[in-house]
Amino acid sequence: MEHPSSFHAKFEWLTEHFSFIPQVNYFFCGDKSIIKADYMIDDSSRHFRRFQGQGLLFTAPHNIYESGYIRMNNWYEIRKYFINVKEAAGTF
Repeated sequence: MEHPSSFHAKFEWLTEHFSFIPQVNYFFCGDKSIIKADYMIDDSSRHFRRFQGQGLLFTAPHNIYESGYIRMNNWYEIRKYFINVKEAAGTF
């Protein structure tokens, strides 16, 4: 990981807010280009450069002036985004 000291805080946050995801499915990495997924939510757009899916930029003070990405300001917007994706695909 790029910032190993952040691991514990990230792990605790995941277990608190996403307890329905088994901990064996958590994946921590610094080089996100190895991830093969449809979507990636991140506060650093550099992780989207080699990502093959759709990047969703989570707003943070260090990226407030970045453009060119779908921006998400909070988890409620992300939830709404994915509800709309499911409805458009007819899987809702």
